[in-house]
Amino acid sequence: MTQTSLPLDDEREVWGVSEILAETRWALETTFTGLWVRGEVTGLRAMRTGHWYFGLKDENTVLPVAMFRGDNRLVPFEVEEGMEIVACGRLSLYEPQGRFQLIANTLEPAGWGAQQLAFEQLKRKLAQEGLFDEARKRPLPLLPRCIGVVTSGRGAAWHDMRKVWSRRGIASRALLAPARVQGEYAAGEIVDAIHLLIDHGEAEVIIVGRGGGSREDLWAFNEEVVARAIAAADVPIVSAVGHEVDFTIADLVADTRAATPTAAAEIVAPSTDEMNQRLDGFRRRVLQSCLSTAARAGRLLHDPRLGRSLREPVRAIAAHQQRIDEVWDSVEGAIDASLTQARERVAGAGTQLVRHEPRGALARNDRRLAALDNRIQAAMGDQVRARDARLGATAARTEALSPLAVLGRGYALCQTSAGLVIRDASDTNIGDTVEVRLARGRLHCEVTQTEPTASDS
Repeated sequence: MTQTSLPLDDEREVWGVSEILAETRWALETTFTGLWVRGEVTGLRAMRTGHWYFGLKDENTVLPVAMFRGDNRLVPFEVEEGMEIVACGRLSLYEPQGRFQLIANTLEPAGWGAQQLAFEQLKRKLAQEGLFDEARKRPLPLLPRCIGVVTSGRGAAWHDMRKVWSRRGIASRALLAPARVQGEYAAGEIVDAIHLLIDHGEAEVIIVGRGGGSREDLWAFNEEVVARAIAAADVPIVSAVGHEVDFTIADLVADTRAATPTAAAEIVAPSTDEMNQRLDGFRRRVLQSCLSTAARAGRLLHDPRLGRSLREPVRAIAAHQQRIDEVWDSVEGAIDASLTQARERVAGAGTQLVRHEPRGALARNDRRLAALDNRIQAAMGDQVRARDARLGATAARTEALSPLAVLGRGYALCQTSAGLVIRDASDTNIGDTVEVRLARGRLHCEVTQTEPTASDS
């Protein structure tokens, strides 16, 4: 058998844990970049710092993923547990735990566009909150004195709306709150412009919109902040975004949707001809209503029962008077019965009050309190006398056992200068100073001679 000798310590390279992990992380991040990984989201955690941590799993394994705040705020849809996505990023190693992970910078839904998914998610969310309900949408004013417009000041939409109002000779004023209507900052500017017109207070209706464009160009009107600003406005809002085929979240939330900005201008400020047509329609409906009412009245006049009533009004009035008398008798009887019952209840309550008259009860309570006080005083006196007797007996026993009582009978207590009681003559030496305690006073004596007892010798 061949034996293999291990290299000595000075012949082999030994790595530290941190060194090997750092080297591995560097190798991963420089080699595996721009990777696209498809999987199902699992264990999604959104931290207070704004970072996301989750796993991408397939049938056999799970790949940990970290996506930091600067990247995930650009994801246009809501990432949900169990959603199948495609993530792009670089492989890395989390050194404190030695954990292999993907640092993602881009997410896309698998098999569906990110914008379409975001649109459907927001649409479902706002529908559940009732923001699309017809019941909450308000009618437009018939002849607004002031019209607010939120759109680009340089776009064709504003120009087209002004042409419509000029051609129709509309007397209403138009206030423009300019805002960018596409791009990263468009949604915020649209919201600010809506608030500006509402705070101004003169606009009775507001048009929010822009001309046509690609879906990306119109995306600002699919943002949640714009939808909520439209829903929260206290004046009716007309959404006029793009062309007739375009449809946005703003269209669903607004009180009225116009196919184009030009159509919105015509809706909010009808022309004189349209107003005359409306008035003619109102006139025809009022006339028809009056004719119908008159016809019903004519039929009633020819009703035989009504005819008899009109021919004999005195008899009809008499019958009504008799009915009134019957009702009045019933009311009087009910009132009398109620009064009788009330009197009986009052009489019964008076009897109860006499029985429970408070002055008698107070006198009885005073007598009971006086008796209780006398009993307490007597008991306290007995207790005091008994305790005095026990205290005297205890004092007598204590006095009998006290060393001072023994001293009073002529005995003395002898102690060394250190305070020790001297019980035997051998406890002292000649020349020692001892203290002799008498019943009254003390003596300080010097030992000049000691005589032991016979039993000591």
